[in-house]
Amino acid sequence: MLTRVFTETRFVRRRHVLVGALSLCCAPLGIAQGQDSPQLARTLERAERYDAAFGPKPQPTARWLAGDRLVYSPTGKAPWTVIEAPSARVLQSEVDDAAVGGPGPAMGLPLGLASFGPGNSEPNASGPWMARIANGDLVVTDAAGKTRLQLSGAQNYEWGLAPRAWNYDRRFFMALRVDDRAIHRVPIVDYSSAVERVTYAPYPKTGTPVPVTELHIVDPTAGVARPVQLDTRDATIWFLGWRSTVAEALVMRLSRTGKRLDLFAIQGSGATRLLASDERPATFVGALDFTTMDWAWQVIQLPDQSGFLWMSERDGWRHVYHYGYDGALKKQVTSGAFPVHRVVHIDSARRQIHVVASGDSARPYDRHVYRVGLDGTGFTALTSTPGQHEPVFSSSGNFFIDSYSSLTQPQTVELRRTDGTLIKRLGQASTAPYADVGYTPPEPFRAKAADGTTDLYGVLYRPADFDSTKRYPVVDYIYAGPFIAVHQTTYAPSSAMHRIAASLAQMGFVVTMLDARGTPGRGKAFQDANYGRIGQIEIPDHVAVLRALARSRPYMDTTRAGIVGHSWGGYFALRGMLVAPDFFKVGYAGAPGDLTEAVSINEPNMGLLTSNQAGYAAGSNPGLASALRGKLKIMHGTSDVMAPLSTTMRMTQALIEANKTFDLLIMPGQPHGPAGAQGRYYREDVRRFMATHLLRDDVFETTRRHVP
Repeated sequence: MLTRVFTETRFVRRRHVLVGALSLCCAPLGIAQGQDSPQLARTLERAERYDAAFGPKPQPTARWLAGDRLVYSPTGKAPWTVIEAPSARVLQSEVDDAAVGGPGPAMGLPLGLASFGPGNSEPNASGPWMARIANGDLVVTDAAGKTRLQLSGAQNYEWGLAPRAWNYDRRFFMALRVDDRAIHRVPIVDYSSAVERVTYAPYPKTGTPVPVTELHIVDPTAGVARPVQLDTRDATIWFLGWRSTVAEALVMRLSRTGKRLDLFAIQGSGATRLLASDERPATFVGALDFTTMDWAWQVIQLPDQSGFLWMSERDGWRHVYHYGYDGALKKQVTSGAFPVHRVVHIDSARRQIHVVASGDSARPYDRHVYRVGLDGTGFTALTSTPGQHEPVFSSSGNFFIDSYSSLTQPQTVELRRTDGTLIKRLGQASTAPYADVGYTPPEPFRAKAADGTTDLYGVLYRPADFDSTKRYPVVDYIYAGPFIAVHQTTYAPSSAMHRIAASLAQMGFVVTMLDARGTPGRGKAFQDANYGRIGQIEIPDHVAVLRALARSRPYMDTTRAGIVGHSWGGYFALRGMLVAPDFFKVGYAGAPGDLTEAVSINEPNMGLLTSNQAGYAAGSNPGLASALRGKLKIMHGTSDVMAPLSTTMRMTQALIEANKTFDLLIMPGQPHGPAGAQGRYYREDVRRFMATHLLRDDVFETTRRHVP
């Protein structure tokens, strides 16, 4: 059920419906695959073209060069313009990629990782030692190529080198050995020939053993590898790097259940000492959003060696704390009823830091740039235009590039001084490619959760030829996974989920995307709302919001409501059909997961299976199979190693035993997210299924008769 991973996640691993210009009046919209009616075929093609319109587009891009100079291009590629930051004066035009260091990304490593230096596991060419991995063995050689140390690995118990492995004077490096021998393995069957082939993918499921990462300090001069004195069992480990002037490394450890996060200093002898920790026994400190993304911004070394910055939600909101290397807390740097997402710049001379935070309570999903002193004073907003702001500071720290977008403003790039003063708007993305297909950004909304108190936010997509006097079926495009907020907040769709939702609307639906209780970015209490009881509050929240929206929008026909989702969204699409069968009449669940899937996905949000059997049982979809009333389809790829096929096999078995009719699409050889031609087939199948069962009067009437 995992949808995105930072590349260094671990150093180991109605009767009349108008669609476009086409009026569909009581006509069958589809038959079987390859036999679509002309109306449906054209509608499917329209939706696919709409989806394709949101592929990669030229975007205004600025990148820093040395000496407070930057390059800008309205398309993100050559030709570039070289600009002097203080005056915004053009120094050079028509510059090619090679002259500005290639067409690489406008942003580098997160500051947390960048503060540990380059991610190079090898010594300098002039250094005396070379370390490499050969067939799972660790081999250290001298400058002449003579082996100084060789440590043998074994199958599923191999050696590796950590990123940023060597210390500052090249005396030591950090090696690791990962023990995968007890890990559950998922069988992947290759059906491409009559003689099936089976491979096995390591996949630690809920309640089963997890990999153990052993850390070793290697001293090539002494020819020894010293085990780090740290218990790494039932934990996720990140080697962050070495301090810049001291032979001491920093390592983070997150417990299996996510309830405790520790930062340790590791000395060359292998001895350890605790520098900082957070513990939340009743819920969790870090879950999947931490292990895939937020860990990279968790610790930042201060350039003046006065300590480090540590992120924590100990007061209910994610904030910045200043620690010394003696482990003593010096100051809580930021505070307030809002989250700080990350530190983006440190101004040592002024004793200030810059952060990205959601400090506007009226717009909790906006992200702005703020400045604050290390002593906690002077918290000041440097950006004010609504939207998602992404700053990149110059090497001098005197200027920053501000890239941002909102539902009303396309991608915009501005040059600002460090105090937030605008020097020049460099450019803004064109909206013409989107206007060509009739796109307008979705409508934002706010509504109450099922508890009647909590404000929830989302967006509503409508057909390009929307007519408020008509009645449209409603599709809830759901994700609801507890580690990411998904509703669109930028002018153009910024994820595949946004594109799918927007293109579905073009078939004659009103489509919603919502972030219910239990998702991140709104404080610890908001995210903890479903701790230990995933599956119990999310669908009630979605139904409550859809009913509220329909009361003020008569064009929304919630008597024809469908639900679609993939991955976590697949789990919740099933969930909606099973726990709200009187509301959702049609559902499509793509690659659905389950609460018995990966340890890292479930245990931090649910606790251990042995201690929360009731919660796991309550969140089980197969156990509710007998509740199905509407039209359901499930898709799964046979080579899925994120939400294994066994989840769908158990669900289908439960539906069969409950004597329920459903549709099933098995995609041979496809991973968690089918791509290319297979991906288009899947997208069209979703659209076809929803159109067939929500846009046809006779099908809707049949479904309605089954509802008491």
